[in-house]
Amino acid sequence: MNGTIVMVILAVTVLSARALDYESDILPIMKEHCFQCHSEKENKVKGNLALDDLEDMRDYQRAKFSLIRPGNPKESHFLGVLKMGEGDDDFMPRKGVAVPSKEIALIEKWIVEGAPFKKSGAEKKEGKGELGKTAMSQQTLDWKNLEGKIIKARFVRLAGDSVMLLLANGKSYRYPLAKLSEESRAQAKKLAVDKAGI
Repeated sequence: MNGTIVMVILAVTVLSARALDYESDILPIMKEHCFQCHSEKENKVKGNLALDDLEDMRDYQRAKFSLIRPGNPKESHFLGVLKMGEGDDDFMPRKGVAVPSKEIALIEKWIVEGAPFKKSGAEKKEGKGELGKTAMSQQTLDWKNLEGKIIKARFVRLAGDSVMLLLANGKSYRYPLAKLSEESRAQAKKLAVDKAGI
């Protein structure tokens, strides 16, 4: 009998010491409170933020100058907007009730732990740069639209008929390929091929 109690205590200790992970611990909170505005599956992607786009969240929304700053909850805008008062202009979720403080504490703990993505092999592969395989995709490049305006951003990936760009402020942005100049569309396609290693 005493052996069973020890085993139960050990199992509870191991489970409570387990590192948090986005897909199994944070994503369910996001689904409940944020998917009506930030979900590819729900076809609602406001602010160019799809919380269920695991690749985007893992590779581009968490970095030193991104929405989620691993190990630094105070500088993580992702957490900051959830902690704001409901009367604040930037409070999230805008269309709903505040995320319960217990869940916010879990998100904060996840960020403190480094904002890991572990389930389903979603963690970044070692040796892969923050923005992919090619040095060019890690550089800030000029992207010209059809009106001749220049956007300075890093290439992230092609997403259907759009290109995902990472702006200097750390925000990712989906820009329709059809609105880019021919030269910028060719640049996006070349970078996508290079990144895929084809």
